[in-house]
Amino acid sequence: MKKLLGLTLGIMTALGGFVDLSQIVFTMQAGALFRFQLMWSVLIGLIGIIIYMEMSGRIAAIAKMPVFAVVRKRMGYRLGVFTLLSSTILNLITCAAEIGGLGILIHLITEWKQAYCIVLSSVLIAVIVGVSRFQWIERTFGLAGLLMIVFAFSAWKTMPDWSSVLRGFVPESSAASGHSNWLYAYFAVGIFSAMLMEYEVYFYSSGAIEEDWTEDSLGENVLVSTLGSTLGAVLTAALVVLGAQVFLPRSIFPNTLSTTVIPANIHFGPSMMNVAMAGVLACIAGAAIETALCGSYNICQFFNIAWGKNLSARKTPVFTWLWIGTLAASTGIVLSGVRPLTLVNIAVVFAMVAMPLTYYPILKAAGDRRLLGRHAIDPSTRAWVGYFSESSWFARLQLCRWR
Repeated sequence: MKKLLGLTLGIMTALGGFVDLSQIVFTMQAGALFRFQLMWSVLIGLIGIIIYMEMSGRIAAIAKMPVFAVVRKRMGYRLGVFTLLSSTILNLITCAAEIGGLGILIHLITEWKQAYCIVLSSVLIAVIVGVSRFQWIERTFGLAGLLMIVFAFSAWKTMPDWSSVLRGFVPESSAASGHSNWLYAYFAVGIFSAMLMEYEVYFYSSGAIEEDWTEDSLGENVLVSTLGSTLGAVLTAALVVLGAQVFLPRSIFPNTLSTTVIPANIHFGPSMMNVAMAGVLACIAGAAIETALCGSYNICQFFNIAWGKNLSARKTPVFTWLWIGTLAASTGIVLSGVRPLTLVNIAVVFAMVAMPLTYYPILKAAGDRRLLGRHAIDPSTRAWVGYFSESSWFARLQLCRWR
């Protein structure tokens, strides 16, 4: 029973941080502009994140190597440092966006001055991370994030044309929506990039080490990465439907975080809007924690410095000061006046550029029989996954005219 509970919690907590600020914004905006035409990008993003989460978990369980230990080994010091620098900047930008999003939500709830709400958000995140063990952080925010299910119910209540929704899983020209192919390509890449945000894999891999996964955990790894990511993708698709059904007919472009919770109010009233806001708060807070910790995880793993949330701060001083510094720097960025949604746009585009630097070494390590033995993936699978994940190929795909 204890193992079953752990597995169930693992699947649920895979949601933590999956649906973050960039996911909420890009998917609702995509629905408001292109109706269901970009559902296929959600599907491709889902396939990609399942593949790489599973591989990173497998490497952590068998070889006891988190992502940036793999990066250092596979890419060498110089290119590894460049990858580390890219990921650190991306984590910082993303963390700043999430802290800003939390500040906006707390401002909406309390009506306090937004700058105070931003500082309060950062302090609360620091306290939670400082006093909690890894498992409690993961489970608390993962389970609280399930409140986002209200968006799925709201999408169902809008009664969309399900045949049109299904057709959205086949790429087509943007001509039907009246928008340019460039805008269509931008949102397609944005959704894909938001679903494969690198910090998800960093955190997942580090979590496998924190929880001491072994060869016996490989089945759990498959279930958690597959079912948890699928639940997140279902919520993402629901946000697309809400954008198409609620905002598109009214010619509203949801360019503020406060606008994105309106659909829950339409069908279920103010009480459910409060639930939706709590779900958004939990997901964004989870993403803020993950990005702050990942900035610290990555540096310590690369330079082989003691790390781990389950170890005391005395044993991991560098690790502790790094995540505190990431939170402080992120707060400073938002307080400088940069809008969180501007940071989201920067992060999503930057993530697409940095993506191969993270996922290529994972792919190489996953196929190394000297490292994983019989658990290594075969060459044909590795070649297919490598082709699938090639960002330049994906970017070219977006610019094609289909039907």
